[in-house]
Amino acid sequence: MPEEFFDVVVVGAGPGGSMAAKYAADEGANTLLLERDANIGLPVRCGEAVGINNIRNFCDIDSRWVAAEIEGMNMYSPDGTAVEVSQDGQVGAVLERSLFDRYLAEMAASSGASIRTRTNVDGLIIKAGSVKGVTASRFGKKVKINAGMVIAADGVESRLGRWAGIRTQIAAHDLESAYQIVVSGIEYDHTRCHFYFGGENSPGGYIWVFPKGETTASIGIGVEVSLCSPGDAYKKLDRFIKHHYGNPAVIGEMAGGVPCARPIKKPYADGLLLVGDAAHHCNPLTGGGIYTAMVSGREAGKLAAKSVADGDTSVNKLKEFDKLIDADIVKVHKRAYRIAVAVGKLSDEDMNNTAAEINAIPADKRSLKNIFLKGLIAQPKLVIDVMAAFL
Repeated sequence: MPEEFFDVVVVGAGPGGSMAAKYAADEGANTLLLERDANIGLPVRCGEAVGINNIRNFCDIDSRWVAAEIEGMNMYSPDGTAVEVSQDGQVGAVLERSLFDRYLAEMAASSGASIRTRTNVDGLIIKAGSVKGVTASRFGKKVKINAGMVIAADGVESRLGRWAGIRTQIAAHDLESAYQIVVSGIEYDHTRCHFYFGGENSPGGYIWVFPKGETTASIGIGVEVSLCSPGDAYKKLDRFIKHHYGNPAVIGEMAGGVPCARPIKKPYADGLLLVGDAAHHCNPLTGGGIYTAMVSGREAGKLAAKSVADGDTSVNKLKEFDKLIDADIVKVHKRAYRIAVAVGKLSDEDMNNTAAEINAIPADKRSLKNIFLKGLIAQPKLVIDVMAAFL
């Protein structure tokens, strides 16, 4: 079996993996980025909505990979009551993820990282209890890729993490089954994102309508796995689309799992770091994970390069990762998880009553913060749970 040698090997070329490769290369590490699929960014496994200001922390905005800019959002209670929410100074966007992910990979390449697609990682190289590379196959040929460090950006329930002894499995009540259909030829307010709530439509989750153009939108659903049967996500989404939009042209479909769990406590082993969805760095309340994957990828890439240069890739060294991502990811997501559990206790009637209370707020003051505070007043039983989350 042929052998190769790199300082850092990154597995998975999503936003987290590409940023890990870029920043490892920026630090001088000889870096290789591996992707199982033939094309980076495809198939799309995401709702594609982000905050523009967050992305600007990493790169300039390129209009080619912005499908639509968002002026605000509408949230709909189970009885159809619409609540308009202002952006509160933030600018949102719906991406063309296939183009965006490729752009991030190009950033990694510009920094000096090597990239290979159609490469399936099928095992870890472990020596004296430490990860020292991966085994992979490409076009039927096996290769042994030795590395000072491996970064796993291989998605939900990471295989690499499991192989290294990290518990990456997610309980059914912390996993969303998601299905998204891209439709064209519909009439809707394409300047806003739309969110629909209710136990009948989307138990344990919500339905979203994200603009991709004036008459094109990504319409998706996330449902809690423990509350549904196989195939329910698609059935409920299909029923929703038919009810609201008739039979529009379908130009794309995707399905996948969304981790809505707490972040993994120790997303590392000797010689290995986990980033993005692999480390459960997806917001448990919203399901968003693009920006946090980029943050964790950046910090993992820099730490991996430094650890290899110092000759210490032990857990004792890699536990610095906890501090590096604590403020932006761990604290925020632990709090979001507790709030998600609290909100999950609301009945459809509770949501309807809360929507009516929120609509009493003047439209120009209807920020997410004010909506949240008003929701607490309308549902006092949430106060104790939310206080616990913030404490």
